[in-house]
Amino acid sequence: MELPEKIKKDLEKIEDEKLRKIVEDFSYKFIIDPGEPAGIVAAQSIAEPTTQMILRSFHFVGISAQQVSLGLPRITEITDAKKKMKQRYMIIRLLDEYKNDLNVVQNVAKKIKELLLEDLLSSITLDVFENKIIISLDKEKLKNEELTFDEVYRILKKKIKKYKVESDKQNIYVIASKLSARELYLLKEMVKKILIKGIKGIKDATIYKDEKNNEYVIYTVGSNLLEIMKIPEVDYTRVYTNDLREIEKVFGIEATRAAILQELVKLYEDQGLSVNVRHFMLVADMLTWYGTYLGINRYGLHAEKESTLSKAAFETPISIFVRSSMMGQSDKVLSGIDNVIMNQPIYLGTGLYDIYFVGNKKEDKE
Repeated sequence: MELPEKIKKDLEKIEDEKLRKIVEDFSYKFIIDPGEPAGIVAAQSIAEPTTQMILRSFHFVGISAQQVSLGLPRITEITDAKKKMKQRYMIIRLLDEYKNDLNVVQNVAKKIKELLLEDLLSSITLDVFENKIIISLDKEKLKNEELTFDEVYRILKKKIKKYKVESDKQNIYVIASKLSARELYLLKEMVKKILIKGIKGIKDATIYKDEKNNEYVIYTVGSNLLEIMKIPEVDYTRVYTNDLREIEKVFGIEATRAAILQELVKLYEDQGLSVNVRHFMLVADMLTWYGTYLGINRYGLHAEKESTLSKAAFETPISIFVRSSMMGQSDKVLSGIDNVIMNQPIYLGTGLYDIYFVGNKKEDKE
């Protein structure tokens, strides 16, 4: 297509020839004709290659220990803006002075791995007569984790504030005299999940040598972006997580948009499918348009629509119509969906314009 005259004149004002060429190339790539149904084109361009995807596929992130879902399960996670991801992971890179020091990398990997009380237990039992929980620690596990009985006792005493915590140097006792047997059992399950050391959410950490960049990289099962960034040895500018909700919480909506775009592009490239990046850009824009990460479902993007007909076309039409009638809402019938429902030309392409013939007034009178 030809560039608009205004843009051509603006290009002529740029003195630097290389810069002018870059802007011109960009303009040709990203400017579309008025009335172009960009959303429909993007939907078709993404949906067609998606049908070629393996229905359920998995990918090993660098090493076999880090298996994450790709294919349709991952697309569903992204487009539905899932609050809880099934398989979260992080890629952690260290600062330049530490990235080739294996000892430092190993210490960081060991330091971040989540260690819960249940990982150190020999046994944990209930005494329903005396209303207490009896905790026995495994000495071998303590030794492997470089912990002592007294250290674990102090951590538990600090974290369990509501109930009395005692020790006889052999076992640790949590005394909760006013609890019923059921409540005591629930307390026991909560006590087992107390974090002894490491970072909450990091289930495992594995070191991998990145030959391309000549550095050691830490891959984790689980994610905790904010806490990982606080570690002095970590290069926080190069930390990555596949948890888009966490990116939104820590970095904001613009970073989330960039991450969605990166995830979608990588997803299709790994499957050997070629889709123009502009279609993914439109999807990323729509998912973050309202300043928060919303999924393509009736609780997300469709809930934000003003049009009753558009909402009703997606799911639960009866409740939508009833609610709109009770609220006295009107519909301007502007979108493609609305006009298809009403059997009218849609406001896209040639349907965007009305053409009138203006004849000679004198001849018309004669």
